[in-house]
Amino acid sequence: MFPVRLSDAARTCNRKSQVYERFRMSYTPWYAPVIGYGFSVFAEAILVKSLVETLWDCIVPQSATSPKNRPQMWQGDALARIEGVLYVALLQLGLGSLIGVWLILKVGGHWKRWMDDGDEQTQRPDGRSVFNIFLIGNALSVLYAFVGFKLIDWVTERNIERVIWVPLAVIALTLAFWAWIPGQRKSRFL
Repeated sequence: MFPVRLSDAARTCNRKSQVYERFRMSYTPWYAPVIGYGFSVFAEAILVKSLVETLWDCIVPQSATSPKNRPQMWQGDALARIEGVLYVALLQLGLGSLIGVWLILKVGGHWKRWMDDGDEQTQRPDGRSVFNIFLIGNALSVLYAFVGFKLIDWVTERNIERVIWVPLAVIALTLAFWAWIPGQRKSRFL
């Protein structure tokens, strides 16, 4: 009789252990997505936006006050915030390839503009320079979204070193790139 009870107790204990493991592995603290999505949206909003503004100022000085040579800033800002959420969500769902589809749609929508030659008299930059700014901005947006996606996992796993060092490294590299840009400007047109 005693061995049977031990076997029943062992099975019960094993069942409880399996339930605990399933719960523990699926548990994500509420603040993990806040940190991940927050980094993707807000760090990107401040840093990448500033970097892109600097790039635009290199090819068209005071471009913010000249909307004829540059798309309206609020539209790009709104789109970047939406993309920050969208990219992290797609990565979480395992649909990261849809980010590539989205970028193809964005490239297709501006293709004609990027084939355009610049005009120094009207300060209209050449299409290649505008395309390069587009590529840099989007590459950094995808990078910030990927780090935001990974932050959710790292916070859940309590991997504090990565939670601290990876975002700081990305921010530091973005700031270094931002500081490097003005020194590379040879003329108003890149």
